[in-house]
Amino acid sequence: MFGIQRNLLALAIATALTACGGDDGSNGINGTNGANGADGADGQDLVAAPSLIRLATLPIGSEVTGLYKTDNGELFFNVQHPSDTLAAPENLAAVGVVEGMDLDRLDKRLADVAVPADGSAEANTTQLAIGSYKVLGRAGDTYQGALPFGLGSIVNGANTQALKQSQDPDFNAFVAANADGSEGYLFTSWEDRPGAVSRMHVSRDSEGEWSVSDVMNVDFSAVMGTLINCFGTLSPWNTPLVAEENYEAENAENWNNPAYTSGYPSYTDVQLLQDYLGGTFPNPYRYGYIVEITQPTAAAPVPVKHFTLGRMAHENAVVMPDQKTVYLTDDGTDKGFYKFVATNPGDLSSGTLYAAKVTQDATSDTARAGMNLSWIELGTATNAQLETWIASYDNIDETDYVDGATSYITQAEIDDWAANGTGDDRYAFLETLRAAEAKGATVEFRKMEGININYHGAASGTLPVMYVAMSEVRSGMTDNEGDIQLTENRCGVVYRMGLDANYNTTRMEPVVVGGPYDSTAATNRCSTDGISNPDNLLVLDDGRVLIGEDTSNHENNMIWVYNPAGE
Repeated sequence: MFGIQRNLLALAIATALTACGGDDGSNGINGTNGANGADGADGQDLVAAPSLIRLATLPIGSEVTGLYKTDNGELFFNVQHPSDTLAAPENLAAVGVVEGMDLDRLDKRLADVAVPADGSAEANTTQLAIGSYKVLGRAGDTYQGALPFGLGSIVNGANTQALKQSQDPDFNAFVAANADGSEGYLFTSWEDRPGAVSRMHVSRDSEGEWSVSDVMNVDFSAVMGTLINCFGTLSPWNTPLVAEENYEAENAENWNNPAYTSGYPSYTDVQLLQDYLGGTFPNPYRYGYIVEITQPTAAAPVPVKHFTLGRMAHENAVVMPDQKTVYLTDDGTDKGFYKFVATNPGDLSSGTLYAAKVTQDATSDTARAGMNLSWIELGTATNAQLETWIASYDNIDETDYVDGATSYITQAEIDDWAANGTGDDRYAFLETLRAAEAKGATVEFRKMEGININYHGAASGTLPVMYVAMSEVRSGMTDNEGDIQLTENRCGVVYRMGLDANYNTTRMEPVVVGGPYDSTAATNRCSTDGISNPDNLLVLDDGRVLIGEDTSNHENNMIWVYNPAGE
């Protein structure tokens, strides 16, 4: 059997087979056999149900991160935090590329890679349905001294001391350095506290083999460091857009609390940021933004934090072909969904931020319920304005902490601004989630992860769609309160959104639904015939979608190819 030809009943999505008629079959999708042709009786052709192919499985304990496709159809991805119990070197995080596979010409009838058996050798390494995984670097690699502290090491701003060794490579972006894309720079985020971004100078030879010639770390000292660098995208003007996933962006009141040990970030993480800064206590309002790495091919790339895109647990931002409209996801529990519209194309330093308000369909069935979206304006600002507002909180540290109070923006300030227009728009950008809630936006999403488009398809109008991963549907999405009231799905959902001619979206609908879920299973609590906790997404040129998992509900995380048109 070629692939896993699952209709969306098997995915918990009901889709009927429909018939396309044509004069003696000439207009059928595959109905070229004339009357009574093999593809459909009397010239009719049955539209294939959407399908999934399992493209890869990763080592035990690891997460799929950094899905990135080049213009030549090559796939980069990472093996994040594999199990410490694995034999070396598989116990170390890896940044790598698939050799011997062209995503743009991937056979729609490709056979699935098998689910590894428990305890097998295959369960301990990366398996692919086609091609082979080439490791370009593992955590700790020094590249003959080019990285003296090692790949993924979090180094202080002065570049004199390693603060920790990360096992968490996340976002990848390849910036080509020549016309045929055989040479360029691979940027990789390291999702830690503090964060980091490495840059590899990589090239592909005539046999299709990739190698690394040089490695460096991007210097973030000019922007006071970074925090939890998660997924991202490459902008239409070829600059990496790194997402700071500040999980506790709305919890600034505990930032300078020495007793706050359980957070993400915790006070210990804040102290490490202080070490990064050479002793200066960090300002919470400097962390939780989209960081654009400008001049990416220069000897010293220049990072710019775009305060204008809001402060939150950014998973990633995707820029539309108008080079002005940006959609942003906020990872975690009871979070929002955001849109930014820049003042000028190609310049994210000024613009207006919006938050989504949801109206759910009249069903709680997660596999069927779509959501209409309207957009509430939060505020307009520039990076320069916001820098001035942020700086006013610079000289606060642990000595200012008072139990039961906050040293930073209060809820009363936010509520007064939302209700009465009191004060400036700093609240929309520095306390984005709390401001969105105060303005009446929906803040019930649970684990909204990667969001992406196919840039060329969206620009031409041939693929006017955007996809977003909801790692799981729980908590505020299933509590029978508020705007979203769905049935729980611990295995997650991928939603699709249409884009109009101005790149606005007003509706999201479920298209791939994970499960069923078996809480009693020792491993693989989510069915291995479908997705579990989707995270990274890529939209291919032909409309297919790559889905990477971040799950403990599959023993081995997987990469899937979803084909909305079937085979």
